[in-house]
Amino acid sequence: MSSVLSLVPALVAFIPHGHCYLWKPNLVTLHLTSDALTALSYYSIPLILFYFVRKRVDLPYPGIFMLFGAFIVSCGTTHLISIWTLWHPHYWVSGWIKFFTAVVSFYTAIELVPIVPKALALKSPTQLEAANQLLQQEITERHKIEAALRQSEQRYRAIIEDQTELIARFNPDGGNITFVNKAYCRYFQKSLDEVINHSYEPIIFPEDQEKIDRCLQSLSLENPVGMVEHRVIVEEEVRWMQWINRAIFNDAGEIIEYQSVGRDISERKEAEKLKQQQTLLKEIHHRVKNNLQVICSLLRLQSRFVQDPVVKAKFKESQNRVKSMALIHEKLYQSDDFRRIKLDEYIKDLTKTILRTYTVNTSQISLETDIDPNIFLDFDTLTPCGLIICELVSNSIKYAFEPNTPGLIWIRATLDNEQNLTLIIGDNGQGLPSDFDLDNVKTLGLQLVQDLTAQLQGKLTINQNKGTEFQIKLGKIKID
Repeated sequence: MSSVLSLVPALVAFIPHGHCYLWKPNLVTLHLTSDALTALSYYSIPLILFYFVRKRVDLPYPGIFMLFGAFIVSCGTTHLISIWTLWHPHYWVSGWIKFFTAVVSFYTAIELVPIVPKALALKSPTQLEAANQLLQQEITERHKIEAALRQSEQRYRAIIEDQTELIARFNPDGGNITFVNKAYCRYFQKSLDEVINHSYEPIIFPEDQEKIDRCLQSLSLENPVGMVEHRVIVEEEVRWMQWINRAIFNDAGEIIEYQSVGRDISERKEAEKLKQQQTLLKEIHHRVKNNLQVICSLLRLQSRFVQDPVVKAKFKESQNRVKSMALIHEKLYQSDDFRRIKLDEYIKDLTKTILRTYTVNTSQISLETDIDPNIFLDFDTLTPCGLIICELVSNSIKYAFEPNTPGLIWIRATLDNEQNLTLIIGDNGQGLPSDFDLDNVKTLGLQLVQDLTAQLQGKLTINQNKGTEFQIKLGKIKID
């Protein structure tokens, strides 16, 4: 009885699975090897599937592959637990592992059912190959078309970019610019990014803006092109532009875009303005010259009633000063260029007038001129220069030479390398008094010479080595 009771615990407890194989080495080894290789295979397959899913990012239904992996790992684990139970009877653990495997397998089977019809609808390799070939043909044709379009666009853009005219396209609503050529950007000194898709407008005069608006509003299917001229401000400079505007319509006859071709017409406008001013300036200079001659005549008439020789000489000096200015206006209205006068021609005529005024005997007093023919002076510079020459030549004629004594008066005008003007008026007469002081001159003529030199921002010096020579150095001047 006691021996039977001693066997109860052994009967109640589980025995290792190896007892079923009677611990026969060959049989145990067979099951052990089979389960081990199966488990190894089951664990390696999910790794391969995981690698495959990671590399094929475009793989359809990647989730089902992950479920396959979980299912296969569970199955491999059941084979591992079978090896374990050969020696350790943990059959509850083995059962729960099998239950987990059953759940994963059942869920995988459920998820697989709706995927099968979708997978069957996928293109077969043969169908995919045919579709790929057709797609490749379409791509090749598209590339040819795109290449032709690019070539056509390059030719069109080359034509547009080579134009010196300004070309722009803009929308009617808001005026956003959709295209400009390089000439447009260069003219207004703007980059493409500053202009494209922006409602950029140059600074336009308000009264001109009304003309532009009227031009655009007048465009229609019957009259699609209009021209307008207006002023713009570029770099703080007023310029004139001419734009030819064309309206672009859709199939419904609505304006969808404007194309404008513009050019700078500032030179033409300036020329037109100078055609208008030329006649006016000629008339003004002619009238001023006549009025100055009237003043000379009045001075001459008035001098006839003067008996004092000193006063009479003052009248003559005043006449010469007025004549020097009248001669400038005469040169201006006879010239095609109102901005400047050729200095050598002016001095030649001025000295003739002075010699006639003083009835100089040229066999006794001769006058030589050496003037650079490239010197041109404007009105504001020539007027004081003419008055200076008039004063100094008149002084030489009156005071430099003894009566019936031959003498020489010279006038020279030169330019240095920096285009600075030097004016020299001199004579070989008896010279200035020994007590002469340039800083304290008392005569009106020399005071006038000093004031006019200061007006020209020049420098006056006197050389008294041989006679008297006045040298006046002026700043840079404009030459032809």
